[in-house]
Amino acid sequence: MKLVGKSLARDGPGSVKLLPEVDDDLWDAYNLIAAGDAVEAVTVRKITRSGGRDAERIKLTLEVAVESTDYDKDGSVLRVRGKNLTKNEHVQIGQYHTLEIELRRPFVLRKEAWDWPALDTIRKSCDETAANADLAVLLMQEGLAHLFLVGRSVTATRARVEAPIPRKHGSSSGAVAAYDTALKDFFQRVLAAFVHHVDFELVQCVVIASPGFTKDQFRDHMLLEAARRGSCEPSRSTRRASCSRPRPRATRTASRTSWPPRASCR
Repeated sequence: MKLVGKSLARDGPGSVKLLPEVDDDLWDAYNLIAAGDAVEAVTVRKITRSGGRDAERIKLTLEVAVESTDYDKDGSVLRVRGKNLTKNEHVQIGQYHTLEIELRRPFVLRKEAWDWPALDTIRKSCDETAANADLAVLLMQEGLAHLFLVGRSVTATRARVEAPIPRKHGSSSGAVAAYDTALKDFFQRVLAAFVHHVDFELVQCVVIASPGFTKDQFRDHMLLEAARRGSCEPSRSTRRASCSRPRPRATRTASRTSWPPRASCR
């Protein structure tokens, strides 16, 4: 979370302006905002003109007295419902409205009394060192992969890739070629999802896990693609990514290897 500005004192009234940057920040905001607080943010409201049938969506800045909050982890949005406190031609004072707080959209939080737990939540959430301690986990098998981003408090599913992989029937060259082609296409789709969702300036560690040798095949595929495209980021991450195969019966473990986010490409 980025602290844009603050004007407060412990056990006294005040406000902070915050900018959520990762999913953990929305979770922290959900635990920070309480009934009786006031939240101000840019929002969109559907307005029907007098005498008109068609409604239009207008962007407004509203402040609401908080009555309830709801955190949607899958949609990465925090909904804050309450009565409007801002004088506005489109929304009357006292009229209910729901603010939707999303990533990279700032909001202002006002409290009548900033107690120690609330101040501590802001301190931890705005600690850049803690915010950057993120982990990407890729769980896969032939034809199915799930990509997760793991933070301090929230594990978010970022991608699911599924593709049919034909079995090798016998040792015919046609069956082997069809298998290899399908597996390569699957790896390409997983790689595209990985590059799209993993921020190499934020993620400190990558774990790739699978039964058998799928994880190793995929890692080799990533390195080859990085070399072919001349891409530094995937090569940097996959050369130090940890590959793990779940152990039978015993607890499943995966070692994690970190790398400097700004290290040069080798």
